[in-house]
Amino acid sequence: MPGDFKKLIPILVVLIFAFAGSYAGFTQYNPKIQNGDVKGATISQVPELPMPISSEKISTGVTLNTTQTTFQTKKSPEEVMMFYQNVFSEKNWTPESERRENGIYVTTYNDQDLLATITVTRQPDDEYTIVSLKMSRR
Repeated sequence: MPGDFKKLIPILVVLIFAFAGSYAGFTQYNPKIQNGDVKGATISQVPELPMPISSEKISTGVTLNTTQTTFQTKKSPEEVMMFYQNVFSEKNWTPESERRENGIYVTTYNDQDLLATITVTRQPDDEYTIVSLKMSRR
């Protein structure tokens, strides 16, 4: 048995070096995209919306067809809704729906192939208004 093990040591050493070399090569791999064309994947750019001045971004989530940003601001929910009403009217977007109940405001705007949903909430004892902006393709 010890003789068989001694025969396996050189093979094991070669395999370890081969693994280490392939791992090192893989970590250094940096593919180049030519002509901006990636086969097998579609890249969808969803534009980001502006935020009111002195807002603090909390998070951003991006999927293939959706971008969602959450931020907080000291502006009132009404000020935030007026801000986005002005933003979308300048871009000629159409208001699709508007709901207000229990201190939560949800407004949806649309443009030919995009849908924007703004959700605004503020707790009575909180100094910040929380805003969620969701831009998605139809």
